[in-house]
Amino acid sequence: MAEFCKQFNAKAESIGYVRDTPLSVNLSAFSDRSFTFDIRSPPTSHLIKKAAGLKNGPTSPRPELSEAAGFITPEAIYEIAKVKQRDELRWHLPLEGIARSVVGTARSMGVHVREAVNGD
Repeated sequence: MAEFCKQFNAKAESIGYVRDTPLSVNLSAFSDRSFTFDIRSPPTSHLIKKAAGLKNGPTSPRPELSEAAGFITPEAIYEIAKVKQRDELRWHLPLEGIARSVVGTARSMGVHVREAVNGD
């Protein structure tokens, strides 16, 4: 267990993730007590909340525009898509498709995409 923690922290730090950022991990443990693992990017919802400046997600499912939980710019969507594209299972997907998925997740969270206005 201690060896995993040491390797995990070193690998997460080398990738550039900061402490307290939730990360997905694919762990394979073997009967000889050895293991391998891959660190994946933070959940899309976490990245959206961070970009929109939110602490919590929506209070109700599928909130309407009048009840928007927050707003996010197309540039932030693009940056999140680039982070998600680095995952082992997504490297082959076009960035536009990943960005559409990010927009869908944002929409389901009540976060709406809008252009920045006057330094917003």
